[in-house]
Amino acid sequence: MPAFKLTPRLITVGGAQLGPIQRADTRAAVVERLIVLLREGHRKGCEIVVFPELALTTFFPRYSMTDQAQVDAWFERAMPNEATAPLFARARRHGMAMNFGYAELTPQGHHFNTAILTDKEARIVGTYRKVHLPGHAEFDPERTHQHLEKRYFEPGDLGFPVWRMLGGVFGMCICNDRRWPETYRVMGLQG
Repeated sequence: MPAFKLTPRLITVGGAQLGPIQRADTRAAVVERLIVLLREGHRKGCEIVVFPELALTTFFPRYSMTDQAQVDAWFERAMPNEATAPLFARARRHGMAMNFGYAELTPQGHHFNTAILTDKEARIVGTYRKVHLPGHAEFDPERTHQHLEKRYFEPGDLGFPVWRMLGGVFGMCICNDRRWPETYRVMGLQG
């Protein structure tokens, strides 16, 4: 049992469907699209807007790349950063929390499929790194479509933590993580 009392309340969540991002789209152009969706969520009374996995780039694991510099160009080295600062500023201005995913390159050189959770002041309160990576690690000429998440990302190293905000308890998972019961069990054990 949690050591605190949860009070039932309604939270308006906006699921922001970004649509396809092309390989040539710039971070600035994508962030502008995220801001449009954030404004729409604000107009509709959302307290938190949830953006998709790898929201700042095309789903690059479908491309086979061998040049590490080319791969690393898809990754963010800090969050927020110069490209995403306008999104954080807009969220703070609207007093909205956010969840969004991106490719993270840590200072230690680790590559993660990451999601962050911010509060209504656009401060990062939680970081999650995808644990269950689908797909394959090597280019497969027999496949018509590649899914190289295991090539470009490491399994997450943070487990399934939860955070208390907006009067509730929040956990995160990314895509394939939803298929595994331990995702919910571990978060549930934390309240």
